[in-house]
Amino acid sequence: MSEKHPESNSPGEYEWQITEKVRETHDTYTYSLKPVSTSQRFNFGIGQFVTLSAMLKRPIASGGFEESVVNRAYSIASSPTRDYIELTIKEEKPYGYINPVTKKSDAFAAYFNQQVKIGDKIKLKLNPSKEHFLSKVDTGVEKNIAYWSGANGAQSARCLIQYMEDKKDSGQNLILFYSNTKLCIEKENGQTGNTEHHPVESLNVIYYNWLINAVKKLDNLKVVFTFTREQEIPTESKDSRVIFRKGRFFLNPDGSAERTLSKYGNNIETSFNPVCGSSAFINGTVRLPDGKLSKGKGILQNLMELEGIIPEKTDKEQFYLQQVSAD
Repeated sequence: MSEKHPESNSPGEYEWQITEKVRETHDTYTYSLKPVSTSQRFNFGIGQFVTLSAMLKRPIASGGFEESVVNRAYSIASSPTRDYIELTIKEEKPYGYINPVTKKSDAFAAYFNQQVKIGDKIKLKLNPSKEHFLSKVDTGVEKNIAYWSGANGAQSARCLIQYMEDKKDSGQNLILFYSNTKLCIEKENGQTGNTEHHPVESLNVIYYNWLINAVKKLDNLKVVFTFTREQEIPTESKDSRVIFRKGRFFLNPDGSAERTLSKYGNNIETSFNPVCGSSAFINGTVRLPDGKLSKGKGILQNLMELEGIIPEKTDKEQFYLQQVSAD
């Protein structure tokens, strides 16, 4: 596919080449990219994202395929201290999906993951905003971080963890609160992966093993996994800084309020709380199947009401506004 990219760069657009493709879960891959030349390299900070452009063939309702350049924005999942960029791409709509209004497929990841190969060249455009949700972390203003992530929101946390590994700043601390529905998915034969040794095809949590290994390397990192629909989860970890729990953050099993940050965090008074995920995860807003919005409580409201965190100690990166169910 290396010949199937836009012929020239638009202003602020750079050409990078895919050098590695790693499967994270059944529907998610992490791609490593390097610039095709030194002139195509650009600097970025923790928490920034890029717009990716790729030529893809996608189905249309009348039959056959339509080929066009498709753009999508993705948070950078690797540290700015490294000479490559990693992008983690999760399939948001199934292969073959046709939008009933446009009569075309508007999916991206399912076709990108199938059609793009190692060695292909794609275009990247950096979001230039200096006021993104991790800007205070990027500039060093905030060093005690409690990062709240939905199932699709851990890319920037991975970027930060790599940065911490490279910089070795003993004054920086990170606790990652990571919410997913289930630890594993059912395989085709109806069996689930063992919770001690997960076959790759059964994992449902992006970066699961990578995060557990990262905790072993960094004394200033803690990860709290919670599973909102899981019945069987690991009950113990060999490392006290890897914690497993069931249910939603800020809720006890009996439905009463829980001060999750106080329970697992440290230095609550100085804690900076970036939140990344769906609208449902961040502010409790869920779009129902009939199109109406249902409003509940999300992470931001719980942080302020239960923990007493002031708004200046929070920020958000909000994706998937149309997502029907919470992370």
